[in-house]
Amino acid sequence: MIRTFIALPIPGEHKERLASAVSRLKEKNTGVRWVRPEGMHLTLKFLGDIEERLVPELSRDLDDVARAFPPVLLRFSGYGAFPSWKRARVIWIGLSGDNEVLSRLASSVDQVCSRVGVPPERRAFRAHITLGRRKVPSVVDLGIDLIDGEFTSYEVLLYKSELLRTGARYTELHRSRLGHKGG
Repeated sequence: MIRTFIALPIPGEHKERLASAVSRLKEKNTGVRWVRPEGMHLTLKFLGDIEERLVPELSRDLDDVARAFPPVLLRFSGYGAFPSWKRARVIWIGLSGDNEVLSRLASSVDQVCSRVGVPPERRAFRAHITLGRRKVPSVVDLGIDLIDGEFTSYEVLLYKSELLRTGARYTELHRSRLGHKGG
């Protein structure tokens, strides 16, 4: 079994901007495990543990889904926390832009994953990039200036996730191009 998720990658220069925001949030908030820039992404679907033999089938299905969607334009749109800033467990930056397309893409990815036995998502899709996590929920201070950034995502990636003492390590298993009509 391998632990997996499906996500849109974040361009390198935007990861640097996100790292800058994390740096400023660190000054205001303690007890948070901050995400390293190389681990930042926009999750479309967390699959959890799946059998490795499912990767080729899932990859083909992701290619089909991605082909049906155009590249997605996104911009940073504000900080937030799940479940709330008063009881934060996850600190994130929101994304706006082609949110309707992104929601339909996430729904299609969810349907593909259901076909290989992954339970469907019960929560509504919220476009965000996780910046940090807390074991114990508590109030967070999100009072920093919003970073500037707009980018286009051209690919959907299937990742393997390994939880290590030094943090999560993500390995790309498959890459599907959005809107790609070739064979």
